[in-house]
Amino acid sequence: MSDIKKDIQKIRQEAEKHATKNIKPILQAYKRALDDVRAEIAKIYMEYSEDGELKISKQQRYTVLKQLEKQLIEQAKELGNIDLEHTTNILSDVYKDSYYKTAFLVEKGIEKSINFSILRPEFINAAVKTPVKGEMFSDRIWNNKEKLVSRVKRDVERAMIEGKSPEKLARQIKNDFGVSAYESKRLIFNEVARCVTQAQSDIYEESGVVQEVMFDATLDEKTSEICQNLDGKRFQLGDEPKIPEDTHVGCRSCIIPVVENWNPTRKRENIKDETGTKPIIDYFDYETWAKFKGIS
Repeated sequence: MSDIKKDIQKIRQEAEKHATKNIKPILQAYKRALDDVRAEIAKIYMEYSEDGELKISKQQRYTVLKQLEKQLIEQAKELGNIDLEHTTNILSDVYKDSYYKTAFLVEKGIEKSINFSILRPEFINAAVKTPVKGEMFSDRIWNNKEKLVSRVKRDVERAMIEGKSPEKLARQIKNDFGVSAYESKRLIFNEVARCVTQAQSDIYEESGVVQEVMFDATLDEKTSEICQNLDGKRFQLGDEPKIPEDTHVGCRSCIIPVVENWNPTRKRENIKDETGTKPIIDYFDYETWAKFKGIS
């Protein structure tokens, strides 16, 4: 059990590393949008400042805010599209890799081949876009961008009314964008947890060799009371808690398959070769296994 547990944890860690690497274009898009907004606000201060203080009438304020809101909505749309595209790609990669690597892990320790599917794009897409509590991850992305527009507009209006310095407003706007970027990052890693867990659960169900699973909170560092209480508990396959839906946001716990007599040192028969016989293959790495299975 200890070896398979460690390998399941490794699949999760690899998924997180992939997300960390590929989230960079989203964070860069946030920085560009922040720079654009701060440039627009600087123009407002240049036009309506007197002796270093912002002095603007109610009518002027209304006009300026409407123009700024329009620009913010356009930027949020562009930012949302970038976020959606890269998040979808990250989750698709994570689901596919976790699915096949888990199949390899389960199969390499038993004497026979397990059942699993060669994933079609539409199947991956359906798995990635599974709603959680009635909402798709895309809904959360757009809700996040709407909140960003509201926060920035609110803070600019408040600064106009209170006569805040441009430096103070710039810090506040930077904070608004920081909050939104953090929420985007948190959403991605939460969805990574869901996709890894779903991919592995799909393999467990299809394999025909997993009837029982164990909850493991090692990577989560047992920081939440929920995961502390679940750590080490075994469940019949299908009865286990869903991660993160049944645990908590940011959960890093894993579901470990309980496979009788699992031993990764064994050699097993593989698919038939060109002679029509099943050769004995020592699957020493994932790439070799994937090649024999026809996985690209």
